[in-house]
Amino acid sequence: MANRRLKSKAQISVEYLIIIAVSFTILLSGGYFFYGYSKNSNDETIRTQITQIGDSIITSAESIYGLSDGSLVTLDLRYPKNIRDIYILDNNEIVIRYELTSGVNEAVFFSKIAISGNFTYPDRTSCISPCGNSSITPKNNTEQGNHQLKFESKTNHVFVSQLK
Repeated sequence: MANRRLKSKAQISVEYLIIIAVSFTILLSGGYFFYGYSKNSNDETIRTQITQIGDSIITSAESIYGLSDGSLVTLDLRYPKNIRDIYILDNNEIVIRYELTSGVNEAVFFSKIAISGNFTYPDRTSCISPCGNSSITPKNNTEQGNHQLKFESKTNHVFVSQLK
């Protein structure tokens, strides 16, 4: 009888250990999948913010272009911390460089009109000489938060500069 009771207790202990091991395995794998999902979700949120910023810049530039010379409009934007650089390429493309968990990416937005801007990004080492591209990026390339861009209609282009 004592031997039978001892085997029963041992079996119950082993069953509890198996239940705990299975539960722990499920918990760890669930945590891993949740972590991966949240990382991808954060990247998608940043991509959406970048798209909204680029579309806002292009829309503002194209709408001010139709007004008379010297017309001004300002645009308030909120940069995420992942933005590394915003610059104008070939007078009709806005390029936004940003960083995700996968590395540095670029979003390019095309304009129907000519755009130029002031050069506020110090020591642009990524430009090809003679650095003809205009930059409208924050002075501190990792500075996040609210920024204000000024759009000024010129005769044949729109001049974009950062106020703050």
